[in-house]
Amino acid sequence: MGFTALGVVPFGRAWADAPLEVLHGYTAGSVTGQIARFVGAVLASKGRPAPTVRAIPGDHGFAPVPAFLAGSAGGSRVLVADTLTLMMNGVAQGKLSDVERLVPIAKVTNGYSTALIAGAASGLKSWVDVVSTARTRPVVLAGSGRLSAYGPAAAWVAAAAPGVTEVDARGNDQILEAVRSGSAGIGVVTTDSIAAAMARGGETPTVLATFGAARSPSFPAVPTFAELTGDRGRTYTFSYSVFAPPGSAPSFVETIARDLAGPFPSDLVSALGQLGTRVAAGDAPLVRETMQRDLRVARSFL
Repeated sequence: MGFTALGVVPFGRAWADAPLEVLHGYTAGSVTGQIARFVGAVLASKGRPAPTVRAIPGDHGFAPVPAFLAGSAGGSRVLVADTLTLMMNGVAQGKLSDVERLVPIAKVTNGYSTALIAGAASGLKSWVDVVSTARTRPVVLAGSGRLSAYGPAAAWVAAAAPGVTEVDARGNDQILEAVRSGSAGIGVVTTDSIAAAMARGGETPTVLATFGAARSPSFPAVPTFAELTGDRGRTYTFSYSVFAPPGSAPSFVETIARDLAGPFPSDLVSALGQLGTRVAAGDAPLVRETMQRDLRVARSFL
């Protein structure tokens, strides 16, 4: 108290007035891009200038990390990323030490779950159908690559059903279209994207399995992949967190953490549509705990 009278800037004010850049991987229209814009909007709602949100595509969503680490330390940048992608790329590329340099600030979503789907053109109605068909002919699985958030599901399916081959179809919409058109027999997408597709009407895929630890509330009759295979280790979700560069001032980290502590403005959550159902605030220790869990998932198949 009394700092203002002494001419000292009150806690956090300098950072609130400084221009801020929000970096993320993939493209602006991706799930990651939408969450990054949400983070920028939340920060702007706290009275700071609207941040610049910038996508750095490429390298399976890992491209922003080297750029983020290469910049000067300070209170001008934050990174929005799903921690599973960070840990998988860290393992696969031998860059875990880079990931460990990131400074966790806050978690902004709970876990998004993925599902294995099939289209009508494939004739596949169940996981048993996938396994038996893959024994006699290749079954094409559309996903976003082994180092994407859909990677664990795709890897586990291919391991459990030899004969499944993977093709990249970037993003939920392209994967859904590949399955609908028959260019892929099966695909891995988020459960939320299926719910959104059902709400839009038209042909919807058959959900064969989900990859969470428990059955999805959206598809309670659909078994988990762990149930189907008898392997309880075959479960995961992915979630989004916000990071500061190494060497950032503690006051900057604390200020951003406070601004992202929730509750989030309801209009900003609603603007995310189906993605907004997973929005939830979490602190830095929860980010670290999630990263350790995601590291175990990454090492299960890489």
